[in-house]
Amino acid sequence: MQKGDSMSLFNLRKFFQSDQPVEDKEEQPYTCLTIDQGHNDYPTIDDVFQALEMLQQGQTDFVSLAHFNYDLEIDVIQAIGELDTFVMEALPSEESEDKGKIFYKDHLDRYSLEYYFQDFFESQRVAGVETFEER
Repeated sequence: MQKGDSMSLFNLRKFFQSDQPVEDKEEQPYTCLTIDQGHNDYPTIDDVFQALEMLQQGQTDFVSLAHFNYDLEIDVIQAIGELDTFVMEALPSEESEDKGKIFYKDHLDRYSLEYYFQDFFESQRVAGVETFEER
């Protein structure tokens, strides 16, 4: 990906998907943090905050946090932007009634992003997603 290109959640979803069939539910739940420079399958909340700091400083183009194999309504959130204005997207899981939609909230500051990412990291939910706009 070139600097300045944005990765939508649909592209991100393909990036994360493995070649294993969807029917294989034997996989253990795990959390994955991804930025331009790579991914971490066992992130701590400090890793998440550090990635958001890198986004704010323009050192990465996106930050994505995913909870896989947890049977959640939303299993991936992503932030894009830099400096003081960010957009956060939430992607419903394949099993959700909202599959294929993208919920987003724009004009967020760093502190709002930290709140959403910490809440998703700890509770595996997206606070206020019902107030997000939809694509």
